[in-house]
Amino acid sequence: MNKALRKNRSILKTLCPAGKAVVRKELLVALGYDVKVFSSLFLTSNKQVYYICYDYAFMPIVEHNVEKALIVTRQDYMGSWDPWKFVKKKS
Repeated sequence: MNKALRKNRSILKTLCPAGKAVVRKELLVALGYDVKVFSSLFLTSNKQVYYICYDYAFMPIVEHNVEKALIVTRQDYMGSWDPWKFVKKKS
């Protein structure tokens, strides 16, 4: 698992040298990125999901009917993932 995470992180780092980038999904796949492997998640207030891989993250987006990935360096606020936040509590 750690080998796959390191590979994904390396790909994101290569594609995002300046801290933020948008690339086509095909490029991620061609470089061998495994979208099923990530270290954590971050849900934005707009219900968009960032898939985090150590210190990089990507969010799937669609622009003009083209599947792309918005890649960013991980931000401090992304460390506050709480999966129980979405579970309905019984009364």
